[in-house]
Amino acid sequence: MSSAAMFSISAEDEGRNLGTVYSTSPDTLREFGAAYMRDPKTHGEVTLKDPDGRAIATFDLWQNRWAETAEAIE
Repeated sequence: MSSAAMFSISAEDEGRNLGTVYSTSPDTLREFGAAYMRDPKTHGEVTLKDPDGRAIATFDLWQNRWAETAEAIE
């Protein structure tokens, strides 16, 4: 098993956890999360988290792009 740092995307809908996907690549997760959110059947939101579990970005469906969190910008 690899000890590489794992980024994650968590999906939620109205506070209900829909699942988490992990990868060593935040770029891969951004692509996956964007495709997931663009599906017309998808509801809720996705949050990209760093290996320590801190939110880095959320996908803004209205702007059709990732929005960095304030903590990630600092």
